[in-house]
Amino acid sequence: MSKKNILIGCGIVVSVLVLWWGLAQAPEVQAPQSEADAEVRAQENREKMAVLYQAPRDAIGGEGKEVTPECLEFWNTLRGFDLTRGQSEFPDIKAATKSERCSSVPPALKNLHDHFNKTCGPKANSAQCLVALYYYRAGLSDFLTRNLKVEQINDPKVLIDKMLANREINPELSVKAAEKLSELEPSLYEARKAQVLGQLFLATKQASGANGDAWGKLDDAIRRAKELGNSDPELLEAELMSELFRSNNTARAQEKAKEAAEDFPNEWRGPYFAAWALFKDGRGQEALDYLVEAQRRDPGNARVRETLEGIKKGDANPFKGGISFSDLSQYY
Repeated sequence: MSKKNILIGCGIVVSVLVLWWGLAQAPEVQAPQSEADAEVRAQENREKMAVLYQAPRDAIGGEGKEVTPECLEFWNTLRGFDLTRGQSEFPDIKAATKSERCSSVPPALKNLHDHFNKTCGPKANSAQCLVALYYYRAGLSDFLTRNLKVEQINDPKVLIDKMLANREINPELSVKAAEKLSELEPSLYEARKAQVLGQLFLATKQASGANGDAWGKLDDAIRRAKELGNSDPELLEAELMSELFRSNNTARAQEKAKEAAEDFPNEWRGPYFAAWALFKDGRGQEALDYLVEAQRRDPGNARVRETLEGIKKGDANPFKGGISFSDLSQYY
């Protein structure tokens, strides 16, 4: 064999070895997440959220003339109430925390305080009382940490409370709390979803919808939430709404909604938002066809039914956005 052939042969061997080594070092491509895997992750998230909601909160000191010693004692008793004990019956939280001792409540907490007193008691509906407790406790945690920046808070339970307390009245603060919570609990889907819903509100609150930076933040929040909860229909709805409410984006909104209708054949939201986008574009009959498909997929859906009735009556704006937050009573 000639020297030239020997060199060529050696070169081929070396190339094969290099290729083999490169493939061995390459990261393994992950298979798409199955429905079973997605449900397992969703269940793990629900269980983790339940633990965080049920757990007692550490006592926090109060400042200012509006905070009486009696109310501060009651607030920290309420915040420290442990719901993880697995009792056979829902506890009488109102009696156990002695709420009557707190008679002078700051204006910022009065509605929550009154609702808690009205909803909880010996004959209270446990689910309603639990939700009242969660909201009041969230408001208390937010009020007692009002002089702290979110960056200074490292307790996930307090961050969940601030996230809950502010998601409708101060979505920007709710988003900040959710972002900090994601830093502490990277696998917690609800924290990422809260960022999506908060950013969606911030992006759509301007009538012009021309805030490009807000839409970019929303897109980023959706992308990160999808990493943990791609099967969540409410996340799908947030994404479709974000496309629908952007300026000069009707064609893309139609395209995304039609894709969702095909990708999620049992889900009504895809055809519903396709109908909405088509209706905005003046294509009434096509919109009606998609609405009929949405109703076929979910015959008992009140939102779809009311929209169909509105179109038949000639309403100018028959469609409704309806993203809801998680039912807090599930966390018990």
